[in-house]
Amino acid sequence: MIRLGIIGTGGMANAHARAFGAMRGVAITACCDVNRARAEAFATRYAIPKVYDDYTALLDDGRVDAVASVTPDSVHAEVAIAAARRKIHILSEKPLAGNLPDARAMAEAVEKAGVINMVNFSYRNSAALQRASRAVASGQIGRVMHVESSYLQSWLAQDAWGDWRTSDTWLWRLSTAHGSLGVLGDVGCHIYDMTALLAGDIGEIACRLQTFDKGLGSVHVGPYVLDANDSFVSTVGFVNGAVGTIHSSRWASGHHNSLRVRVYGDEGAVEVDLDHSYSEYRICRGKANLRKAVWRTVTCAPTPTNYQRFIKAVRTGAPDPSDFANGVKIQAYLHGSLESASLDSRPVRILL
Repeated sequence: MIRLGIIGTGGMANAHARAFGAMRGVAITACCDVNRARAEAFATRYAIPKVYDDYTALLDDGRVDAVASVTPDSVHAEVAIAAARRKIHILSEKPLAGNLPDARAMAEAVEKAGVINMVNFSYRNSAALQRASRAVASGQIGRVMHVESSYLQSWLAQDAWGDWRTSDTWLWRLSTAHGSLGVLGDVGCHIYDMTALLAGDIGEIACRLQTFDKGLGSVHVGPYVLDANDSFVSTVGFVNGAVGTIHSSRWASGHHNSLRVRVYGDEGAVEVDLDHSYSEYRICRGKANLRKAVWRTVTCAPTPTNYQRFIKAVRTGAPDPSDFANGVKIQAYLHGSLESASLDSRPVRILL
């Protein structure tokens, strides 16, 4: 039996509790939140026997073999490093950390401790993404030449998810003082991760960030200063020699939550469109199909979720590709994007 603790009991923690709670051989034995009332309500909801309001007490109590850290980005590093020092396996929410130095410290800590570590980039749960990445890696589209990636949301333009002007759920995401790196940090990490998984590592980034006037007559809403970026556009160079564009916005009318990556090679192309399907991707390959621009839809069998892969890794001791080392790489892309934007979008080399 693997005993699991959940640290942080906000909205995303419910997904962790449902996923781990449904697995055989896994028991959620403890949860923790600085808001004890919230933690107690969470424990009642999921029949978790032990509640803490101090994560170090949870780690020291000997009740867990592994933890899921569902804390704010700025707390990821201290939780992960503390868990690693106690030889406790850890699944951390995305992005890996609030900044690149913290991400590197986390990776060093888990490597030194020899514990299983993963980052919960949730779109890796897509069978289409996993299978398409294998198709590219196996050479089915030849040499990768050009990439086009986008992550589009519209909650600043439409209220399909509620009115951001009146909800703390959304307002903190618009305020750097409340820990937000804007759309770049919030969802940019996902589209960078998807792109690198499909097309290969990124070696250079030239990024523009944009924060738009939201028509309120002020940049203040209560305690929130709405200064975080709303859109980003990056021109990237890949280590394998390909080039591409990666962009994201919260002003993309008509798109609630749309992620798409298209990878073009000298012998074919693949497209993963998660707005269309999590289990299907499209591929164009073969001389006859390429000549006529005929695309084939590939239906993929289900793939293990991040939660399932984490538990498998704990059981077997075999690391998962979505580990902290990969998290550091994605953090370096965010860091490089911010650096480039501060330099009038001049290209920045990515150094890991």
